[in-house]
Amino acid sequence: MGKPNAGSTGLTGRLTVLPVLIALIGQCVCAGEQCVVPHFETLQGHLRYEFPPEIEKNGLVFALKKIPINREDVRNRILAEINYLLLDRRSRVLLWLSRSDELSGVIGPILRKYKVPKEFIFLAAIESSYDSRALSSAGAFGYWQFIKATACNGPSGCNVYDWKMAVTKWKDERADLVTSTHSAARYLAWMNRVMKVKLKDGNERQGLGNWLLAAACYNAGPRRVTDRLNSFGVSSYWDVPLPEETEKYVPRWIAVGVISKYRQFYGVDPPRRPAVSFETVQGIKLKKDLTFAAMARLLNTNPRAVWTLNTQVPPEKAVFPARSGRSPIKHSINIPPGSRTKFISQLKANGYIQ
Repeated sequence: MGKPNAGSTGLTGRLTVLPVLIALIGQCVCAGEQCVVPHFETLQGHLRYEFPPEIEKNGLVFALKKIPINREDVRNRILAEINYLLLDRRSRVLLWLSRSDELSGVIGPILRKYKVPKEFIFLAAIESSYDSRALSSAGAFGYWQFIKATACNGPSGCNVYDWKMAVTKWKDERADLVTSTHSAARYLAWMNRVMKVKLKDGNERQGLGNWLLAAACYNAGPRRVTDRLNSFGVSSYWDVPLPEETEKYVPRWIAVGVISKYRQFYGVDPPRRPAVSFETVQGIKLKKDLTFAAMARLLNTNPRAVWTLNTQVPPEKAVFPARSGRSPIKHSINIPPGSRTKFISQLKANGYIQ
């Protein structure tokens, strides 16, 4: 993910080059024998997977934006990603859909709070495969792949959209599902509604006003995208050439959303997982360090289960410290649903809080 005002990216090298072989339809010759072009079974010159009839009839609206699939270039870019995902990355897509179902009860309400389109849940799939500890070669980390510089520096004079997170020796909130999703939603909403966008004529306007452009900026950085839009004199994602990764990023995001919505049409049936559910105890000041092992005993569970709910703490630390230097720390601790009363009473009984 890019810095707010820079052309950096947090997904460098993460999106695989798409092996589009449309020109090689049917059969080819391999060592004197006939062979089928890998991964692309074609009929009458078309890719194996097209859009569902409902989209062909009514069009495609994604992230509150009508997608111009009547344009051949736009249509081909999205269909290429649908075919790539279903033919070359099908197991990964099944994981993404399974995890999006599992996490939707947490991520969905947060997106709605900031009036960010529900389709952005699939952006986290592309960013991290919903892996709390995902780390890119560029140093982007966590569910939403914030680089440290962006995570630690929110917007000035705009507290409602402040996406700043704590990145310390003992915790990294980029790996906290709730905190990082709030931050991602705020960052996206800030770019779309608040960020000053300089126009080619020297004037400014407030916000991108286009969620597809907000997604592109999330990947490539706002400056890189807005400078390119100005240099081409356009305001549409589809009308400007962007870095190769960003060229694939938005069509792939749309492709995941289309596949998810039309699972039966595309023949995907992801494994069903129980929905993630937990509650958060906020503002806890500890009198002594609370290790995950001790917390597991208090909750009658195991330390791994404790960490699964609190992945903002690196596994090599496995502790909620009482202090940072001489300063007490206020903790937000995730616990199994329905265990708040027991947890608080056990903390008091064992001398962790007053």
